Amino acid sequence: MNRDRFLALAADTAPALVLQASYANGLGIIRDLGREGVPVMALDPNPRALGFASRFAAARVVPDPAYDEAGFVAALEAVGRELPQRAVIFPTHDEYVWTVSRNAQRLGERFHIPFSGWEAMQRVADKQEQLRAAWRAGVDTPRTLFIDSAADLASPEVDELAFPVIFKPAESLAFKRRFGRPVLEIPSRAELEAIYAKVDDCGTLMLQEIVPGGDEELYTVGSYLDERSRPLAVFTGRKLRQHPRRFGTCRFAESVWLPDLADAALRLLRELRFHGVSQVEFKRDPTDGRYKLMEINARHWLWHSLAAGCGVNLSYAAYRDAIGRPFMAPPQKDGRRWILTLKDVLDSGREIRRRELSAPAWLASLRGTTVDGVIALDDPLPGLTNTWRMAKLATRRVRGHRRSGADTAGAGAELQKVDEVEL
Repeated sequence: MNRDRFLALAADTAPALVLQASYANGLGIIRDLGREGVPVMALDPNPRALGFASRFAAARVVPDPAYDEAGFVAALEAVGRELPQRAVIFPTHDEYVWTVSRNAQRLGERFHIPFSGWEAMQRVADKQEQLRAAWRAGVDTPRTLFIDSAADLASPEVDELAFPVIFKPAESLAFKRRFGRPVLEIPSRAELEAIYAKVDDCGTLMLQEIVPGGDEELYTVGSYLDERSRPLAVFTGRKLRQHPRRFGTCRFAESVWLPDLADAALRLLRELRFHGVSQVEFKRDPTDGRYKLMEINARHWLWHSLAAGCGVNLSYAAYRDAIGRPFMAPPQKDGRRWILTLKDVLDSGREIRRRELSAPAWLASLRGTTVDGVIALDDPLPGLTNTWRMAKLATRRVRGHRRSGADTAGAGAELQKVDEVEL
Protein backbone atom coordinates (compact mmCIF):
# COMPACT_ATOMS: atom_id res chain seq x y z
CA MET A 1 0.00 0.00 0.00
CA ASN A 2 1.46 3.39 -0.90
CA ARG A 3 1.52 6.34 1.48
CA ASP A 4 -1.20 8.37 -0.30
CA ARG A 5 -3.60 5.44 -0.29
CA PHE A 6 -2.92 4.84 3.40
CA LEU A 7 -3.55 8.50 4.31
CA ALA A 8 -6.79 8.56 2.31
CA LEU A 9 -8.07 5.49 4.16
CA ALA A 10 -6.86 6.86 7.50
CA ALA A 11 -9.02 9.94 7.03
CA ASP A 12 -12.13 7.75 7.30
CA THR A 13 -10.96 4.94 9.62
CA ALA A 14 -8.63 5.24 12.61
CA PRO A 15 -5.27 3.82 11.43
CA ALA A 16 -2.87 1.49 13.22
CA LEU A 17 0.91 1.58 13.46
CA VAL A 18 2.81 -1.71 13.78
CA LEU A 19 6.23 -1.10 15.32
CA GLN A 20 8.76 -3.55 13.92
CA ALA A 21 7.46 -5.73 11.13
CA SER A 22 10.47 -7.82 10.23
CA TYR A 23 8.88 -11.26 10.58
CA ALA A 24 5.79 -13.28 11.50
CA ASN A 25 4.90 -11.37 14.67
CA GLY A 26 4.47 -7.95 13.06
CA LEU A 27 3.18 -9.43 9.81
CA GLY A 28 0.47 -11.22 11.79
CA ILE A 29 -0.75 -7.96 13.36
CA ILE A 30 -0.77 -6.25 9.96
CA ARG A 31 -2.97 -9.02 8.57
CA ASP A 32 -5.17 -9.25 11.70
CA LEU A 33 -6.08 -5.58 11.27
CA GLY A 34 -5.91 -5.23 7.49
CA ARG A 35 -8.42 -8.02 6.97
CA GLU A 36 -10.83 -6.07 9.20
CA GLY A 37 -10.49 -2.95 7.03
CA VAL A 38 -8.06 -1.06 9.30
CA PRO A 39 -5.45 1.02 7.42
CA VAL A 40 -2.01 0.00 8.70
CA MET A 41 1.46 1.52 8.55
CA ALA A 42 4.45 -0.68 9.37
CA LEU A 43 7.46 1.03 10.96
CA ASP A 44 10.85 -0.68 11.08
CA PRO A 45 14.55 0.25 11.12
CA ASN A 46 15.17 -2.31 8.37
CA PRO A 47 14.06 -1.19 4.87
CA ARG A 48 13.85 -4.90 3.94
CA ALA A 49 11.39 -5.73 6.73
CA LEU A 50 9.05 -8.48 5.58
CA GLY A 51 5.94 -6.57 6.68
CA PHE A 52 6.81 -3.82 4.19
CA ALA A 53 5.85 -6.26 1.42
CA SER A 54 2.29 -6.74 2.73
CA ARG A 55 -0.53 -5.39 0.62
CA PHE A 56 -2.26 -4.38 3.86
CA ALA A 57 0.40 -1.90 5.00
CA ALA A 58 2.22 1.27 4.07
CA ALA A 59 5.90 1.35 5.07
CA ARG A 60 8.11 3.76 7.00
CA VAL A 61 11.76 3.38 8.03
CA VAL A 62 12.49 4.70 11.55
CA PRO A 63 15.42 4.58 14.01
CA ASP A 64 15.87 1.51 16.20
CA PRO A 65 14.74 2.31 19.79
CA ALA A 66 17.24 -0.19 21.16
CA TYR A 67 20.04 2.15 20.08
CA ASP A 68 18.33 5.53 19.58
CA GLU A 69 15.23 5.83 21.75
CA ALA A 70 15.02 9.63 21.41
CA GLY A 71 15.30 9.42 17.63
CA PHE A 72 12.65 6.74 17.46
CA VAL A 73 10.20 8.73 19.60
CA ALA A 74 10.80 11.84 17.49
CA ALA A 75 10.20 9.85 14.30
CA LEU A 76 6.99 8.44 15.76
CA GLU A 77 5.79 11.93 16.62
CA ALA A 78 6.57 13.04 13.06
CA VAL A 79 4.37 10.24 11.73
CA GLY A 80 1.63 11.32 14.14
CA ARG A 81 1.71 14.87 12.80
CA GLU A 82 1.11 13.57 9.27
CA LEU A 83 -1.93 11.47 10.17
CA PRO A 84 -5.46 12.79 9.72
CA GLN A 85 -6.48 11.25 13.08
CA ARG A 86 -4.96 9.42 16.05
CA ALA A 87 -3.54 5.98 15.29
CA VAL A 88 -3.49 2.89 17.53
CA ILE A 89 0.05 1.71 18.33
CA PHE A 90 1.05 -1.98 18.27
CA PRO A 91 4.65 -2.75 19.36
CA THR A 92 5.87 -6.26 18.52
CA HIS A 93 9.09 -6.55 20.53
CA ASP A 94 10.14 -5.61 24.05
CA GLU A 95 12.35 -2.66 23.13
CA TYR A 96 9.37 -1.05 21.37
CA VAL A 97 6.94 -1.87 24.18
CA TRP A 98 9.20 -0.40 26.86
CA THR A 99 10.00 2.72 24.79
CA VAL A 100 6.37 3.55 24.07
CA SER A 101 5.33 2.74 27.63
CA ARG A 102 8.02 5.01 29.10
CA ASN A 103 6.93 7.82 26.77
CA ALA A 104 3.18 7.13 26.95
CA GLN A 105 2.22 10.57 28.29
CA ARG A 106 4.11 12.34 25.52
CA LEU A 107 2.94 10.01 22.74
CA GLY A 108 -0.65 9.86 24.02
CA GLU A 109 -1.29 13.29 22.56
CA ARG A 110 -1.14 11.82 19.05
CA PHE A 111 -1.78 8.09 19.48
CA HIS A 112 -4.08 5.58 21.15
CA ILE A 113 -1.90 3.29 23.30
CA PRO A 114 -3.79 0.08 24.19
CA PHE A 115 -1.43 -1.13 26.91
CA SER A 116 -0.09 -0.25 30.34
CA GLY A 117 1.99 2.80 31.14
CA TRP A 118 5.47 2.40 32.57
CA GLU A 119 4.40 2.25 36.24
CA ALA A 120 2.63 -1.06 35.58
CA MET A 121 4.72 -2.23 32.63
CA GLN A 122 8.03 -2.12 34.49
CA ARG A 123 6.67 -4.74 36.87
CA VAL A 124 6.09 -7.02 33.90
CA ALA A 125 9.52 -6.18 32.45
CA ASP A 126 11.14 -7.52 35.62
CA LYS A 127 11.14 -11.35 35.54
CA GLN A 128 11.73 -11.39 39.31
CA GLU A 129 8.53 -9.43 39.87
CA GLN A 130 6.70 -11.77 37.48
CA LEU A 131 7.59 -14.70 39.73
CA ARG A 132 6.70 -12.89 42.94
CA ALA A 133 3.34 -11.91 41.42
CA ALA A 134 2.78 -15.54 40.41
CA TRP A 135 3.38 -16.68 43.98
CA ARG A 136 0.93 -14.09 45.29
CA ALA A 137 -1.67 -15.17 42.71
CA GLY A 138 -1.27 -18.88 43.46
CA VAL A 139 0.24 -19.69 40.05
CA ASP A 140 2.73 -22.57 39.91
CA THR A 141 6.36 -21.85 38.97
CA PRO A 142 9.54 -23.89 38.64
CA ARG A 143 11.69 -23.95 41.76
CA THR A 144 13.69 -20.70 41.59
CA LEU A 145 16.40 -18.93 43.58
CA PHE A 146 17.41 -15.29 43.08
CA ILE A 147 21.16 -14.78 42.73
CA ASP A 148 22.63 -11.32 43.32
CA SER A 149 26.25 -12.24 44.04
CA ALA A 150 28.68 -15.16 44.09
CA ALA A 151 28.04 -15.49 47.82
CA ASP A 152 24.46 -16.57 47.08
CA LEU A 153 25.78 -19.68 45.32
CA ALA A 154 26.95 -21.03 48.68
CA SER A 155 23.39 -21.27 49.98
CA PRO A 156 22.30 -24.80 51.01
CA GLU A 157 19.21 -24.27 48.82
CA VAL A 158 21.44 -24.29 45.73
CA ASP A 159 22.61 -27.81 46.58
CA GLU A 160 18.98 -28.94 46.79
CA LEU A 161 18.24 -27.98 43.16
CA ALA A 162 17.91 -30.73 40.56
CA PHE A 163 20.63 -30.13 37.98
CA PRO A 164 20.80 -29.30 35.10
CA VAL A 165 19.33 -25.85 35.81
CA ILE A 166 19.26 -22.52 33.98
CA PHE A 167 20.25 -18.94 34.61
CA LYS A 168 17.49 -16.58 33.50
CA PRO A 169 17.98 -12.79 33.72
CA ALA A 170 15.55 -10.56 35.58
CA GLU A 171 16.07 -8.04 32.75
CA SER A 172 16.19 -9.95 29.48
CA LEU A 173 17.05 -7.54 26.64
CA ALA A 174 20.71 -6.91 27.48
CA PHE A 175 21.20 -10.60 28.28
CA LYS A 176 19.79 -11.70 24.91
CA ARG A 177 21.96 -9.22 23.01
CA ARG A 178 25.07 -10.41 24.80
CA PHE A 179 24.56 -14.17 24.66
CA GLY A 180 22.16 -14.52 21.73
CA ARG A 181 19.73 -16.59 23.80
CA PRO A 182 17.23 -16.04 26.63
CA VAL A 183 18.80 -18.48 29.14
CA LEU A 184 22.08 -20.22 29.96
CA GLU A 185 22.06 -23.88 30.95
CA ILE A 186 24.21 -25.15 33.83
CA PRO A 187 24.76 -28.90 33.41
CA SER A 188 26.02 -29.63 36.93
CA ARG A 189 26.65 -28.12 40.36
CA ALA A 190 30.40 -28.30 39.71
CA GLU A 191 30.11 -25.91 36.76
CA LEU A 192 27.88 -23.34 38.46
CA GLU A 193 30.54 -20.94 39.76
CA ALA A 194 32.45 -20.87 36.46
CA ILE A 195 29.32 -20.07 34.47
CA TYR A 196 28.20 -17.44 36.97
CA ALA A 197 31.56 -15.68 36.58
CA LYS A 198 30.59 -15.01 32.94
CA VAL A 199 27.26 -13.39 33.86
CA ASP A 200 27.85 -11.85 37.28
CA ASP A 201 27.57 -8.34 35.81
CA CYS A 202 24.04 -8.97 34.49
CA GLY A 203 22.24 -7.95 37.69
CA THR A 204 19.84 -10.25 39.51
CA LEU A 205 19.68 -13.69 37.95
CA MET A 206 17.14 -16.44 38.51
CA LEU A 207 18.63 -19.87 39.10
CA GLN A 208 15.79 -22.10 38.03
CA GLU A 209 15.09 -25.80 37.74
CA ILE A 210 14.25 -27.05 34.23
CA VAL A 211 10.72 -28.37 33.96
CA PRO A 212 10.91 -31.84 32.35
CA GLY A 213 9.04 -32.76 29.19
CA GLY A 214 9.35 -32.01 25.49
CA ASP A 215 8.45 -28.92 23.48
CA GLU A 216 4.88 -30.17 23.14
CA GLU A 217 4.43 -29.46 26.86
CA LEU A 218 4.77 -25.68 26.33
CA TYR A 219 1.39 -23.93 26.58
CA THR A 220 0.39 -20.32 25.96
CA VAL A 221 -2.44 -18.13 27.18
CA GLY A 222 -2.82 -15.15 24.86
CA SER A 223 -5.19 -12.37 25.85
CA TYR A 224 -6.21 -8.75 25.57
CA LEU A 225 -7.13 -7.06 28.87
CA ASP A 226 -8.68 -3.59 29.01
CA GLU A 227 -7.63 -0.73 31.31
CA ARG A 228 -9.39 -2.38 34.25
CA SER A 229 -7.68 -5.73 33.51
CA ARG A 230 -10.92 -7.24 32.21
CA PRO A 231 -10.38 -9.89 29.50
CA LEU A 232 -11.99 -9.02 26.16
CA ALA A 233 -10.24 -11.78 24.19
CA VAL A 234 -8.61 -14.99 25.45
CA PHE A 235 -6.88 -17.83 23.59
CA THR A 236 -4.99 -20.92 24.72
CA GLY A 237 -2.74 -23.16 22.65
CA ARG A 238 0.48 -25.11 22.75
CA LYS A 239 3.71 -25.48 20.85
CA LEU A 240 4.32 -28.75 19.08
CA ARG A 241 7.77 -28.12 17.61
CA GLN A 242 10.45 -25.47 18.20
CA HIS A 243 13.51 -24.14 16.39
CA PRO A 244 15.83 -25.26 17.87
CA ARG A 245 14.44 -27.79 20.30
CA ARG A 246 14.14 -27.06 24.06
CA PHE A 247 14.97 -23.34 24.26
CA GLY A 248 13.91 -22.14 20.82
CA THR A 249 11.08 -20.34 19.06
CA CYS A 250 7.88 -21.89 17.79
CA ARG A 251 7.72 -23.41 14.32
CA PHE A 252 4.52 -25.48 14.74
CA ALA A 253 1.62 -25.01 17.18
CA GLU A 254 -2.03 -25.88 17.76
CA SER A 255 -5.09 -24.38 19.43
CA VAL A 256 -6.45 -26.18 22.49
CA TRP A 257 -8.79 -24.51 24.97
CA LEU A 258 -7.79 -24.99 28.62
CA PRO A 259 -10.08 -22.93 30.88
CA ASP A 260 -8.17 -23.61 34.12
CA LEU A 261 -4.92 -22.48 32.52
CA ALA A 262 -6.62 -19.35 31.18
CA ASP A 263 -7.91 -18.60 34.68
CA ALA A 264 -4.40 -18.94 36.14
CA ALA A 265 -2.93 -16.56 33.57
CA LEU A 266 -5.67 -14.00 34.09
CA ARG A 267 -5.18 -14.12 37.87
CA LEU A 268 -1.52 -13.36 37.34
CA LEU A 269 -2.16 -10.50 34.90
CA ARG A 270 -4.73 -8.97 37.25
CA GLU A 271 -2.21 -9.20 40.09
CA LEU A 272 0.14 -7.12 37.93
CA ARG A 273 -2.75 -4.75 36.99
CA PHE A 274 -1.90 -5.40 33.35
CA HIS A 275 -3.53 -3.76 30.35
CA GLY A 276 -2.85 -4.91 26.80
CA VAL A 277 -2.10 -7.92 24.64
CA SER A 278 0.13 -10.52 26.29
CA GLN A 279 1.42 -14.04 26.13
CA VAL A 280 1.70 -15.99 29.37
CA GLU A 281 3.71 -19.15 28.71
CA PHE A 282 3.60 -22.27 30.89
CA LYS A 283 5.17 -25.70 30.76
CA ARG A 284 3.25 -28.75 31.93
CA ASP A 285 5.34 -30.91 34.20
CA PRO A 286 4.56 -34.53 33.16
CA THR A 287 5.65 -35.79 36.56
CA ASP A 288 2.80 -34.06 38.40
CA GLY A 289 0.58 -32.59 35.66
CA ARG A 290 1.02 -29.02 36.96
CA TYR A 291 1.42 -26.06 34.62
CA LYS A 292 4.42 -23.96 35.68
CA LEU A 293 5.02 -20.37 34.61
CA MET A 294 7.81 -19.79 32.10
CA GLU A 295 7.35 -16.06 31.44
CA ILE A 296 5.04 -13.22 30.51
CA ASN A 297 5.57 -11.39 27.23
CA ALA A 298 3.76 -8.05 27.42
CA ARG A 299 2.98 -8.03 23.70
CA HIS A 300 2.00 -10.20 20.76
CA TRP A 301 4.17 -13.30 20.29
CA LEU A 302 5.50 -15.10 17.21
CA TRP A 303 2.51 -17.38 16.57
CA HIS A 304 -0.33 -15.13 17.76
CA SER A 305 -1.93 -15.24 14.30
CA LEU A 306 -3.23 -18.72 15.18
CA ALA A 307 -5.57 -17.02 17.67
CA ALA A 308 -7.10 -14.91 14.91
CA GLY A 309 -7.31 -18.03 12.75
CA CYS A 310 -9.40 -19.59 15.53
CA GLY A 311 -11.74 -16.58 15.76
CA VAL A 312 -9.98 -14.73 18.61
CA ASN A 313 -8.48 -11.66 16.93
CA LEU A 314 -6.43 -10.13 19.75
CA SER A 315 -5.17 -7.27 17.59
CA TYR A 316 -8.65 -6.21 16.54
CA ALA A 317 -9.97 -6.51 20.11
CA ALA A 318 -7.21 -4.14 21.27
CA TYR A 319 -7.83 -1.78 18.35
CA ARG A 320 -11.57 -1.57 18.94
CA ASP A 321 -11.13 -1.00 22.66
CA ALA A 322 -8.58 1.74 22.00
CA ILE A 323 -10.95 3.69 19.74
CA GLY A 324 -13.82 3.39 22.21
CA ARG A 325 -15.78 0.58 20.51
CA PRO A 326 -14.94 -2.50 22.61
CA PHE A 327 -16.34 -5.96 21.98
CA MET A 328 -15.98 -9.40 23.55
CA ALA A 329 -14.22 -11.94 21.30
CA PRO A 330 -16.02 -15.28 20.75
CA PRO A 331 -14.72 -18.61 22.06
CA GLN A 332 -11.88 -20.08 20.04
CA LYS A 333 -12.14 -22.94 17.56
CA ASP A 334 -10.01 -25.86 18.70
CA GLY A 335 -7.78 -28.23 16.75
CA ARG A 336 -6.37 -25.70 14.27
CA ARG A 337 -2.65 -25.55 13.65
CA TRP A 338 -0.08 -22.87 12.76
CA ILE A 339 3.22 -23.39 10.97
CA LEU A 340 6.33 -21.69 9.64
CA THR A 341 6.46 -23.97 6.62
CA LEU A 342 10.00 -23.34 5.40
CA LYS A 343 11.47 -23.58 8.89
CA ASP A 344 9.48 -26.67 9.83
CA VAL A 345 10.26 -28.53 6.61
CA LEU A 346 14.01 -27.98 6.96
CA ASP A 347 14.10 -28.72 10.70
CA SER A 348 11.88 -31.77 10.40
CA GLY A 349 13.99 -33.09 7.52
CA ARG A 350 17.06 -33.00 9.77
CA GLU A 351 15.16 -34.65 12.62
CA ILE A 352 13.89 -37.42 10.32
CA ARG A 353 17.44 -38.14 9.14
CA ARG A 354 18.61 -38.26 12.77
CA ARG A 355 15.65 -40.54 13.59
CA GLU A 356 14.31 -38.07 16.13
CA LEU A 357 11.06 -37.87 14.15
CA SER A 358 9.43 -40.28 11.71
CA ALA A 359 8.27 -39.12 8.28
CA PRO A 360 4.75 -40.62 8.72
CA ALA A 361 4.37 -38.92 12.12
CA TRP A 362 5.46 -35.58 10.66
CA LEU A 363 3.03 -35.85 7.71
CA ALA A 364 0.19 -36.86 10.03
CA SER A 365 0.90 -33.87 12.29
CA LEU A 366 0.21 -31.44 9.44
CA ARG A 367 -3.50 -32.27 9.39
CA GLY A 368 -5.52 -29.31 10.60
CA THR A 369 -2.86 -26.74 9.64
CA THR A 370 -4.74 -23.61 8.58
CA VAL A 371 -2.37 -20.71 9.28
CA ASP A 372 1.18 -20.06 8.11
CA GLY A 373 3.09 -17.33 9.93
CA VAL A 374 4.43 -15.87 6.68
CA ILE A 375 2.69 -17.44 3.67
CA ALA A 376 -0.89 -16.31 2.91
CA LEU A 377 -2.93 -16.54 -0.29
CA ASP A 378 -4.63 -13.18 0.30
CA ASP A 379 -1.28 -11.47 0.97
CA PRO A 380 1.22 -13.43 -1.14
CA LEU A 381 4.18 -11.06 -1.51
CA PRO A 382 5.72 -11.50 2.00
CA GLY A 383 5.76 -15.28 1.60
CA LEU A 384 7.24 -15.07 -1.89
CA THR A 385 9.80 -12.53 -0.71
CA ASN A 386 10.86 -14.68 2.23
CA THR A 387 11.17 -17.80 0.04
CA TRP A 388 13.21 -15.94 -2.56
CA ARG A 389 15.58 -14.48 0.06
CA MET A 390 16.12 -17.86 1.69
CA ALA A 391 16.79 -19.47 -1.70
CA LYS A 392 19.36 -16.77 -2.56
CA LEU A 393 21.04 -17.18 0.81
CA ALA A 394 21.12 -20.95 0.38
CA THR A 395 22.69 -20.59 -3.08
CA ARG A 396 25.39 -18.22 -1.81
CA ARG A 397 26.26 -20.50 1.08
CA VAL A 398 26.42 -23.64 -1.05
CA ARG A 399 28.58 -21.90 -3.71
CA GLY A 400 30.89 -20.53 -1.04
CA HIS A 401 31.19 -23.97 0.50
CA ARG A 402 32.08 -25.55 -2.85
CA ARG A 403 34.66 -22.85 -3.64
CA SER A 404 36.34 -23.65 -0.34
CA GLY A 405 36.76 -27.27 -1.50
CA ALA A 406 34.29 -28.82 0.93
CA ASP A 407 32.42 -31.97 -0.03
CA THR A 408 28.80 -32.15 -1.18
CA ALA A 409 27.59 -33.39 2.19
CA GLY A 410 29.11 -30.35 3.87
CA ALA A 411 27.42 -28.07 1.35
CA GLY A 412 24.13 -29.76 2.09
CA ALA A 413 24.63 -29.07 5.78
CA GLU A 414 25.11 -25.38 4.99
CA LEU A 415 21.86 -25.40 3.00
CA GLN A 416 20.03 -26.85 5.99
CA LYS A 417 21.29 -23.96 8.16
CA VAL A 418 19.58 -21.33 6.00
CA ASP A 419 16.39 -21.28 8.04
CA GLU A 420 18.34 -20.32 11.17
CA VAL A 421 18.53 -16.73 9.87
CA GLU A 422 15.29 -14.89 10.61
CA LEU A 423 14.97 -12.70 7.55
